[in-house]
Formats: sequence, C-alpha cells, structure tokens
Amino acid sequence: MLSFVYNDISIPLHWVHLDNNGGNSSSKHRINLIQWFTTNCPSIAIDYVLADREFPAEEFIQWLSDSKIPFIFRSKSSVLVTDGDKKIKISQLFPHLKHYQNKTRADSKIRRIYNNRLYLTVRENQANERVYFISNTNQDNSADIYRKRWTIEAMFAKFKTKGFKLESTHLMKSNRVVSLFMFMAIAYCYTCKIGAIINKLKPSKLKKLKNNDNSIRITTEFSIFNRGADLLKILLDNYLSYKAVIFKQLSRILSSPPNTCIDRRLALVRIIMIR
Repeated sequence: MLSFVYNDISIPLHWVHLDNNGGNSSSKHRINLIQWFTTNCPSIAIDYVLADREFPAEEFIQWLSDSKIPFIFRSKSSVLVTDGDKKIKISQLFPHLKHYQNKTRADSKIRRIYNNRLYLTVRENQANERVYFISNTNQDNSADIYRKRWTIEAMFAKFKTKGFKLESTHLMKSNRVVSLFMFMAIAYCYTCKIGAIINKLKPSKLKKLKNNDNSIRITTEFSIFNRGADLLKILLDNYLSYKAVIFKQLSRILSSPPNTCIDRRLALVRIIMIR
C-alpha cells in the first residue's frame, strides 16, 4: 500500500494484492510502488518515504538512494551497523541514551547499515523502549518526521474494525478483494472530505490525554473520518424524506475544489451546525 499524508490523514494512493501465501512484500514490489508514483506524478516531489521495520532491505534502500529519494525507515534492533572498524548490533550503541535531550541521539556520522551508507537516529519512547530510525539524509528530527507514518495505521483501522469492517467480508479471491478495496478507498476519501468540511464549519472539541510518562497531549474529540461517517449515518437514518435535496447538495460540495467557501444557507450545512 502506498499512501500520502494530507492534513494528518493518510490517503490511499496505489496498492497491489500480494499472492504469496501471507509473506511480506519484496523489494521489487516496493520499488514498483514508488516507480508507479514517480511515473504518474512526475511534478510532485517526495518529502520522505516512511516505512516500518519490515520494509528496510538492501536492494530497496540502494534503489531509493540511487534515485535520490529521501526516506526514513524504522529498523530492527538486531541489524548490524559499523562502529569504527567493527560491526555491532544497533542495540549496543549509545548505552547512556537517557542523558541526551529528549532521550534522542541523532548520529551525525555516516554508518554502513544494510550495506548502504546511512544516518542513524535512536530514541527512547514513553515505555522506555528504544526505537531505531535509518535515513539516507541527515536531519535532527527523523523521529518526529517518522510519526506521520502512524496515519496509515489509523487508515487501516478505519478500513477494518473501526470503520468498514473489511475482514468481516471473508473474501479470498484476489480480483474480489482488489475490487472491494477500490470501492472502500473511494468511500474512505469521501468520508474524510466530508469530515474535513464539517470540522471547518464546526470544529471538533479538544480533549486532554495523559501519556505514560504523565505528560499531557491535546487531541480532537473525534477524528475527521468519524465525523464524516457520523454525518452520513445521520443523513441516512433521519433525513430520508429530504434525501434528494441533501444528497444533491452533498454531491455539489464534494465536487468543489479544496477550500471552497460553502453557502451556510444550504440545508446540509444547517444539519451540520445543529448536530
């Protein structure tokens, strides 16, 4: 799955169904995904390719570096890295990490990792677990940039247990899975756009959550997806007699360019403001 991050939401862009008995994608699969994007969207620059621990591989990393595409990957702790004239596990580096600011060490020197010349960042998270990031570019905030990758996990949750319940269909045939996923991706994008419109007209309330280290973070009470999905459910459950007008207005709004001003006299807007 290839997605892009827009306003802290992961939007599905291109995907393939893997028929390899449940195994992970290969470097070839991953390269093909990025090549699809660079071929079809040549005018759009890639800030970073972000991926989890299963994705780093020598061939994939080499191709990204040769193509001058920046990336930040999370790495397993068992991976070997150069330390002077010897090779050690990443987990053996920086034994006194807690003494660094924010428990983070962004290494400024190049190390050989996955047989490529890469930069390494190590951070200790709230559970006192070490997280390792590798990149072909040098920056102090790799860990902060990498946080955006979590949006794709949130997207998958909306496709499955917290939204469309993809797994409950029990589909197995490749062509059916791909077709269903396409419709779900379209529905997800429309739902997020509706949620963004609602949030612009009537911003979601903020709430405070306590982290494991007792620090406080502020987040919205409801996600953009949930606000869009709730409105659609309200329209279907309570405004069926009015649906021709409502859904005509909704269709017009969804077809408008981004940041279009919405007429607040519309029946749909009045429903949004009341809820």
